[in-house]
Amino acid sequence: MEHVILIVWVVLAVALVIIEALNTGILAIWFAIGAAVAAIIEGLYPGSYIVELLAFVIVSTILTIIGTKALKNKQSKIKTQPVYSILGKTGLCTKEINNSLGVGQISINGDFWSAKSKIDDIVIPENTKVKILEIDGVKAVVEIYEEN
Repeated sequence: MEHVILIVWVVLAVALVIIEALNTGILAIWFAIGAAVAAIIEGLYPGSYIVELLAFVIVSTILTIIGTKALKNKQSKIKTQPVYSILGKTGLCTKEINNSLGVGQISINGDFWSAKSKIDDIVIPENTKVKILEIDGVKAVVEIYEEN
């Protein structure tokens, strides 16, 4: 029974990691690390509840602030392009496009897109140059590019 507080910190840390894994945001992990630090302190200095609580709050707060700023900086550097900016451009078929099998992929400007052929019964082989005609949901609708 003397390790109850240590167990509480460890269970809290594990629960927060599970919550983080099930969540799309990045927040619970910072508190999980804070709980882990508090568990280490409890393991080394049993009964130091105030120090553990302060360590949990301070570590969680600092990591949340640093993590949020780092994430905002990373997100601001992510390249964004309007989805319709690829219309009329040419790309390269990187995986065979076969509408009946529901497969196909193209590369355009270094980005990969799921793709389908404008005409259902036409299969477009890999390494074929294609022209992007429209966007249908998350797929680029393409045809074989023919140079004039």
